[in-house]
Amino acid sequence: MKNIFLLTLGLICSLSFAQRHEIGVFVGGTNVIGDIGKANFINPAPVPYFTAERVGRVAYGLGGIYRFNVNPYMGLRFNALFGRVIGADYAAPEQYKRRRDYTYKNKIWEASIVFEYNFLNINDYYGSKHSPFIFAGVAAFMYDNLLYDVNHTFARDENGVIIDPPSIHTEIETRTEKQTKFTVPFGVGYKYKYRNFVIGAEVGFRYTKTDNLDFSFSDEKDFTFNVEPGLDPDQIEILNNNIIKSRQVGNTSNYDWYVFTGLTLTYTFGRPPCYCN
Repeated sequence: MKNIFLLTLGLICSLSFAQRHEIGVFVGGTNVIGDIGKANFINPAPVPYFTAERVGRVAYGLGGIYRFNVNPYMGLRFNALFGRVIGADYAAPEQYKRRRDYTYKNKIWEASIVFEYNFLNINDYYGSKHSPFIFAGVAAFMYDNLLYDVNHTFARDENGVIIDPPSIHTEIETRTEKQTKFTVPFGVGYKYKYRNFVIGAEVGFRYTKTDNLDFSFSDEKDFTFNVEPGLDPDQIEILNNNIIKSRQVGNTSNYDWYVFTGLTLTYTFGRPPCYCN
């Protein structure tokens, strides 16, 4: 009878804290640690705002979050995040980057589930009102990969007549293609609870298996070469190799990272959790 009573009490408690939910938003900045621009890990504004028009965009991160509090110290969080990332060599401290003066802009979409551990019992209704926390989990992310269509033709005059002596005219067109990969988000933060609201500040790091979030190291498969019949194949091969190398300015021994830094605001709902011995 005692065991049945304890089991029933445990089920009641489980149902109670299963109703302890949080839903809210993330707002902040996003940056890439790559080969173009600054390489700071925590850098929500990688390009000064007053010069960001040179890149054409401003970096930011937005998203929605849902948190399920398992007990006073632990929770599971589901994230749907979007980050617009930019970078510019003119904002970097290295002189060789400033001379190179490359820029880029990209977009990152992420869906993740992370485990949170609070160092204080902030999830308890009568517990602490604030707590530092750490988190780690798994995520899938999608980004734009840059593709190149390279067209080699004979140089022609305004009437379309091949110029003599013959020479090669090259045009390069670009387009984007979505790429999806997996990563392991992890980071730290701090929460403060006020009534039914929880305000947090956090930084989360993601290590990727790509070196091209900043378009600094395009692979040979990212190029499509179209050659007009009759052109010298040896000259075309030299041109193609130079074009590929000109799009490979990154360090291939290091993959890119991306980082979300910002604030979260969640609203808690459901009956206060019951934590039983």
